[in-house]
This record gives sequence, structure tokens and C-alpha cells, in this order.
Amino acid sequence: MGFTGPVRNGFLDSLGVNYDARGCVSVNENFMTNLDGVFAGGDTKRGASLIVWAIAEGRSCARSIDEYLMGRSNLPAPVA
Repeated sequence: MGFTGPVRNGFLDSLGVNYDARGCVSVNENFMTNLDGVFAGGDTKRGASLIVWAIAEGRSCARSIDEYLMGRSNLPAPVA
């Protein structure tokens, strides 16, 4: 949704997602937004940051989506 953070006007605002104090999309510990089944990660969640963070969050987010859809996941757990 953008290299400098989320682009608010348009898609995200039309969905009705919540934003945090920094203006990024707010998510819970499973990367889910305030909307059931809508997930966010990377620059949209964190703001402009390193690609390694986006990759790590993408993997964690994928696991959370898998758990949401399937009730469980065989994907590797995130490394702390």
C-alpha cells in the first residue's frame, strides 16, 4: 500500500480500518486489523522500515492468515 506507510485515501479508508498514533494500520498480535479477516503487515503496519522487517512480518502474517482460514497452521512459527 506504499513505501512510506499506508495510503489512507481510497481503499483503506473505504474499508474502515483503524490507524495507530503514527498513522499506520492498527493490528492485533495476529496482524489482524479491527475488521474480521483483514490483515496488514510491513510498511502498512510499521511505516517505512527495512525490508527484513517486512519479510519477517509477511511470514508471521501468512501464518496468522493460515490459522484464521484453516484453524491451524503448519507454517513455521515466527522467530523472536
